[in-house]
Formats: sequence, C-alpha cells, structure tokens
Amino acid sequence: MPELPEVETARRSLHRAVVGRTIARVAVLRPAAVRSHTADGFARALRGAAITDVLRRGKALWFVLGRRVLVFHYMLWGVIRHRPAAAKGGARAAGSRGGNAAAPPGASLVLSLDDGSTLEFRDLQLSRFALLRAGAKDADQPEAIEPLAPTTTLQVFRRALGQTGRIKAALSDQDRIAGIGNLWAHEILFEAGLRPDRPASGLSVTEMRALYRKTRQVLRNAVEAGGEPDFQDVFGQRGRYRLMVYGRAGQACRVCGARIRGGRLGGRPTFFCPACQR
Repeated sequence: MPELPEVETARRSLHRAVVGRTIARVAVLRPAAVRSHTADGFARALRGAAITDVLRRGKALWFVLGRRVLVFHYMLWGVIRHRPAAAKGGARAAGSRGGNAAAPPGASLVLSLDDGSTLEFRDLQLSRFALLRAGAKDADQPEAIEPLAPTTTLQVFRRALGQTGRIKAALSDQDRIAGIGNLWAHEILFEAGLRPDRPASGLSVTEMRALYRKTRQVLRNAVEAGGEPDFQDVFGQRGRYRLMVYGRAGQACRVCGARIRGGRLGGRPTFFCPACQR
C-alpha cells in the first residue's frame, strides 16, 4: 500500500509532469472508481480544466483545477504513469467511456493533456476518485497530524500518538497520524529501537523523543529515495530505500546479524529485530 513517502514521491513527479497542462479528453474506464459523480458528469467536469498544482494530504493526491480539486485516494495499490506524446503508442482517450480498446491494460482513468501526453491511473485496488469544490472538506480524509509538517512538534506528536494500543498500531492509525502505514511504521520502529508490540503508554521520555526524531528522519529519507523498492513514480523510476525489517522475516539484520522475526500483530504482518529492538 503506498504510504506517505510513495505518495509524496508521486506528487513531486506529477508536479513536474502535469502542472500547467490542461485536460483535453477524459476516459473513465472503471466508473465504480469515481465516488462523487457519474462517469459522464466526471468527464464533463474535468474536460478543459487546467492543472495548477498537485498537493498531498496523508495518502491522497489533490490535483488543483481552479475552482475544483480532483482527489485521488491510494488504497491498497495503484499505479500512475505519465506518457509523453511520443511514447503513447497511438492510444487515445475520447469521451467518458470511449477509447477502451486502445487503453493500457488495467486502466481505470486516462486523462489526455493538451501537449499530447496522457496520465494513466491503473491497477487500482480499491483506490478512488472524487471531484470537490476548492476549499471543500474531503469526507474520506481523516483529521490527523502530518508527521513532516513544521507544526508537528514533539508535543503535538506525543498527543496524537496517544496512550492506547500497541505502538505500531498507534503509529499507523490514520485518525492519529496521516500517511504512515504498516510498512513505514516497522521501518521507523526499527530505527527507534522499539518493538512493534510495545504498549504506547509504556514509552519513556527518551524513547518518545527517539520515536519522534526517527519518524521524521525515516520519512524524509524515504521520500528522497523515492519510496520503497516496489513503488514507481509517474516516470517509472523505482524507489531506492533499503528496507531494514519489513518483509525480511528469517533474514539477517543488516545491523547486528540476528534473524529478523516475523508474525502477525493486530491482524497485520509484523517484523522486528529481537536484538536491535526492545
């Protein structure tokens, strides 16, 4: 599931690719992915709109279109790919449902831009779109702190984390802290030296400071690396972050050599180093 580093990576590459472009044509190939309009109404509203900015809110992308905002929610998975005009292979997206035969496999939405390039949203697993008025509140966007925001001080972070539940669950709770999911919670906790099954209420002052510092450090480093290795930005560039524990059960810890342990915690896969994390 794309999390804050991957969504921010997508935002940065989208900003370079589409800001300043106008949407010329729209193909809605999976109408169920559109939550705010019918497929035809969605296509009509988008045609002719200029993309003036691309923002991130938690795990969602916001395409600013003047008086409207196109919101794309990453859920389980999704691929966004920008195709320059010379690399489209003749594909055309015309109308709200047209162009299906020429559309890329697995495409749910294709936006054709005024420079001849296309923006493809494909392989979407529960991901969805909404078209909102500028300034409107997204009902699907929880009120949670942004961990990398300048206003997220140690005190703000500590209050948001709360005193209930296990530390991994608290760190990845989207109602508390935006953008951190199962993968990056494990990587943060490894760097902070904390086991994922520790109670949130049991952290010392020193441990809380370390968790706050490592949360911001890991997320910043992950963004600069383009996210985790399975993720690709809109140009097809893969992430380069070297995962320390996530998905590495049974492998040697990159720091101490102990075997990474795997299991399940709260119904989700969990990973930690028994020597480095306490």
